[in-house]
Amino acid sequence: MNQRGITQDMIDFTLNFGEVTNDKWFTNKKILQDSIRQFEQQIKTAKRLLDKGGIVVVSEYESLITAYHFDSARYNY
Repeated sequence: MNQRGITQDMIDFTLNFGEVTNDKWFTNKKILQDSIRQFEQQIKTAKRLLDKGGIVVVSEYESLITAYHFDSARYNY
């Protein structure tokens, strides 16, 4: 597909984040703009988590039990 200027990364992205109709996966400007907005929000959240030094989330069977700040001196992760 490189002959058409389509890289493997573009194909993987479309398969992961695109929409499917019958047997065809596709991305368009709207889907890509929405994806970029979501990625920017995730980056913003990751930066806030980095400022905190991380957090720990405890769950069981998809139910949130508790969440607290990560104490790196206490854990060896």
